Amino acid sequence: MTTEQPTSGEGVTGAGVDAIVALLTGQRDIYSELLALGRSQRALITGNEPERLLALLAQRQQLIDRLEMLAARLKPYQQDWAGWRSAMSDERGEQVDRLVTEVNALLGQILAMDTEDSQLLAARKSATGDAMQTLKTGRRAGAAYAVAAYSQVSGTDWADA
Repeated sequence: MTTEQPTSGEGVTGAGVDAIVALLTGQRDIYSELLALGRSQRALITGNEPERLLALLAQRQQLIDRLEMLAARLKPYQQDWAGWRSAMSDERGEQVDRLVTEVNALLGQILAMDTEDSQLLAARKSATGDAMQTLKTGRRAGAAYAVAAYSQVSGTDWADA
């Protein structure tokens, strides 16, 4: 990667444009990996595999950490994006536009899947809570029945029998 200090699109160099393309390509590739993990995540949620889900979430976090590093490196270019973009050749500009479009589309798909997964997890949590409450109520009733039954039995004076 280049050590160029991007400050303005007016002095666009091939190295600067190459850096932008490399950063956007990296983002696109990581978003593609996140999308694939998102599909696996859905299967693990519906398959009730919490241990594997936690491992997958750790993988996702590693990818997100990499995205944050790429975003930090892309930020100087974004500060004068209009200048950088307008100074690019038509071919390179179109390449950058395609990459930005791909990145945004992938991000939109990931966010939509994550929203659906969050709703699915919330529904499962609610159902589990309801089941636990039913179980708790059943246990209370069973305990009350046992106490009542025991008190009836223990109320018998065995010495009189």
